[in-house]
Amino acid sequence: MPDLKRSRPDGDSTEGIHPSRKRRLDNGEANVKLTQAYNDLSDEIPSVRLRGAGDLCKYLVAESTDQAHRIDVAVDRLIKGLCSGRKAARLGFSVALSEVLRLAFTVSGQEDSLTLAKATEKSIRLTRADGKLSRQEQREHLLGRRFAYQAILRSNVTLRKEVADDDWQQFVQAVIDLASHKDWMRTECSAMLYEYLKSTDGARMSASRVQALIDALRQAKLLKTAEGVALWLATEDRWPEALPKGVWSKKSPMSAEEQPTLKKILLGSLAEDEDDTKHMKSGTRQAQPNFVWKAVLEWLYQRNISHDFERFWQEVVERGLLHTSASIERKALGLQVVALATTGAPAPYLSTVLNESIVRTIVSQRSDDSRYLFDTAKQVLDSILARAKAEPDLAPRFMHALLAEGAFDQQTKTKTIETMLQRADESSLEGIVATFRMVILRPRVDSEAQVDARRRTYADILLVLIRHHKSKHSSGNAIAPWLQQTLQLLVDLGYRDIVTDPSPPLADATRAIFRSRLTSCVSLAMDQPAAVVAGILTCILDTLSASWKSLGEPLSKQAKEVLKSAEQARNNIASKIASKKTTDATAAPAFDMLFGLSMLQVYNREADSIEALADLQQSYDAWEAGTESSTGVVELLLSFVSKPSASLRKLAERAFAVLAGNMTAESLQSLLDILQHKESASGQQELFDQRDGDENSDEDEDEEDAIDVEDASDIELINGEQATSSDSEADDSSSSEADEGAEEDEETIFDRKLADALGTAGMDDAASDSDGSDMDDEQMMALEPHLTNIFKERNKLGSKKQDNKDAKENIINFKNRVLDLLAIYVKSQYGSVIALDIILPLTSLVRTTSGKATAEKAFAVLKQYFEACNKNKSLPQPEDVGACLEVLEAIHEEMKLGGSKLHANACSRASLFMAKVLVAMDVKNYKRIAKSYASLQREWYLDPKSKVQGSVFTEWTSWSLATRKH
Repeated sequence: MPDLKRSRPDGDSTEGIHPSRKRRLDNGEANVKLTQAYNDLSDEIPSVRLRGAGDLCKYLVAESTDQAHRIDVAVDRLIKGLCSGRKAARLGFSVALSEVLRLAFTVSGQEDSLTLAKATEKSIRLTRADGKLSRQEQREHLLGRRFAYQAILRSNVTLRKEVADDDWQQFVQAVIDLASHKDWMRTECSAMLYEYLKSTDGARMSASRVQALIDALRQAKLLKTAEGVALWLATEDRWPEALPKGVWSKKSPMSAEEQPTLKKILLGSLAEDEDDTKHMKSGTRQAQPNFVWKAVLEWLYQRNISHDFERFWQEVVERGLLHTSASIERKALGLQVVALATTGAPAPYLSTVLNESIVRTIVSQRSDDSRYLFDTAKQVLDSILARAKAEPDLAPRFMHALLAEGAFDQQTKTKTIETMLQRADESSLEGIVATFRMVILRPRVDSEAQVDARRRTYADILLVLIRHHKSKHSSGNAIAPWLQQTLQLLVDLGYRDIVTDPSPPLADATRAIFRSRLTSCVSLAMDQPAAVVAGILTCILDTLSASWKSLGEPLSKQAKEVLKSAEQARNNIASKIASKKTTDATAAPAFDMLFGLSMLQVYNREADSIEALADLQQSYDAWEAGTESSTGVVELLLSFVSKPSASLRKLAERAFAVLAGNMTAESLQSLLDILQHKESASGQQELFDQRDGDENSDEDEDEEDAIDVEDASDIELINGEQATSSDSEADDSSSSEADEGAEEDEETIFDRKLADALGTAGMDDAASDSDGSDMDDEQMMALEPHLTNIFKERNKLGSKKQDNKDAKENIINFKNRVLDLLAIYVKSQYGSVIALDIILPLTSLVRTTSGKATAEKAFAVLKQYFEACNKNKSLPQPEDVGACLEVLEAIHEEMKLGGSKLHANACSRASLFMAKVLVAMDVKNYKRIAKSYASLQREWYLDPKSKVQGSVFTEWTSWSLATRKH
């Protein structure tokens, strides 16, 4: 009934509730929070675990009549939880237990308050593995007890004066008993004790309690184990009076007298004068070195006596763990110890840690991925990179150690050296360059035969260094100090007779390598500002100029004269640039760069370099006088690109890009003339002025009238005309047949001469089968001179074929370099009238060249030129209509010669481009253009043998319709 329902007053919702029920509600809410706190203790996130420990302590710190009981229950539950391997339960419960124990030991005045003895007894009882448990479950319980003991130590109960000595001795004995269960558990318990002794809280322990610990370890015969050594060293630092006599000589396991015993202990062998061999085992092999190695190394670091460290390292690590006869497991531990040392050793000790023997071991293990320690050796390299990243100033020390093996990265299949070079800052770069100087002058090699290869490797790495730090080439208005040192080093190694003579001396071939790398360094800077390039060249040339008396090969008088003149010109250019008096802001830096490169070529003793520098001087003088100077400059650039040097080619292209705007028709023609030379030995002679004079004039005429043997494989005769091998697949087969025919002619001539010498010409086949056995000795001796001459002539033919082949490759490569320059030219000078001069030569080159790549490159330059004009809507505007019509007619004549589809496409596009230029000049020119196309189309239609392709007229018609004005 509604009237019987009793309403609750406003305010507290629990008011009027029975006290027992209210208590149950409060306890239920508290239990929920407590359960959540225990759940948080096992979370894998550290912050959540700490929050859970804090919530638990808040619950227990609240004063109440049953506080001691709640603490006792919590201690029991936490100790039991330490036996769980779930998530991160062991870590979270251990932290919480230490704080709860700290709270428990402060609660006094109650009979049932917790003591150290009770906590020790609880830890043993609650972690005892009762019943039939699996090995893993037994292991979990042992670890739980170990973490319970650790929590007791961290609660700092040992620092409380009211704790009885008997309770402390009982705790120590419990720890030692646990350590005796298993070898791995001995390491765990010892690490726990070592960590506490080295901690700030542990440092406050009284000497008497520390002595009690040492006495217990001695009684258990654990002092002469690896773990005992670590605990001894920890005690020696703070409580030396607690250490007993008679255990170690001079009361130190690190003394020189105890070195053999220490080595046996750390390597897992049996120590002398010990009857109980059970305790002498060092434990099973672990994934990482245990705490003992870190303890020993830290003790050596703190002593800071290099002799002691070197003695220990060589005896225990180098001759022990990493000895050639050591087992795989022992070497694995040795490499892990090396990785540990590279992480924490003081800088002066790194050369000992990574000595020649150990680095060689690392290289050996990394040289083959099938080796057992291939990945373990990588740990050492990873630790080196991590240390070098954290402390960049140590990079030179690491580099010095690793570079002793030469091409370290290639041998170890890593990028250790390269990564350190990339990460190096400007302060460490200077140290790295100094390191290179040392290893180059005094390489560590087993034999002198390895010296040259080792030094060439260093030269390559120096180039990598400069490439990785292009952004650090300059410092303000000057080049960076580290780069200056690098350039001076390359100059010293490439040109000078160094005062500190290298051992062994530098070979001429090695010096040439360093000179080449110096040129490459300049090439790498080509995309830098002009001031940086000028600074690099100035640094090199100033060093060379100051070293005239110490150069390995003295300069001639003529070379000195042109170098002095060029230096004056560079100074003049520099002053003009600085004062901004030059009228051409682009040409002046270009001339400065060309002078620098040309001077470097003189120092390199390049052929004709003195004459080239003199010609450049004339061009510069002409430029200053305001007259034409580009032709001489182009000739110089051509001399650069003709050399088999990628660096010189890049430098020439950079200079050409700057000077492209100053090109004249004459200088452009000097480039185009090269494209018209024959790709043969005679073409090479003509191009490079290699004729011997009138004595060989008749031979030259014969070569001009004949087709080279190698060229015969690329061309065939069709209707009395030459066609390239790129015309069709049929052309290739026919050219192969022509080549075979030529070979047969040579063989026929050889056989005929041989038959004449043997006197068998005209004999029938049966007679020809005779082996000449009817000849006497005198007849055979008389034939010998004739046979010798015949075979000499045969060898000359083979040598000539190879010369022709080489000449052909040289000309093709030279044409490709010229095409690269033309591509640069049309990129910026597409609107220039003289750019029209390239159309016909490039169209013809597509047909005449025997190199497919060259034909494609020529077409690409044409395409780039036409597209640049269309994109920028800027066509050349010539004034001579007749000259343009002549070019158009010449293109149509080129079409008639036939060729590949690429050639037809080039002709068609070139013809249409010229039509556009003519119509842009005057629309009335269309009539004359149409007449030319009509004449071409009429010939194509009436002549079945015409090589003009019909697609030309389709494209012409389409363009006419698209541009027709209504």
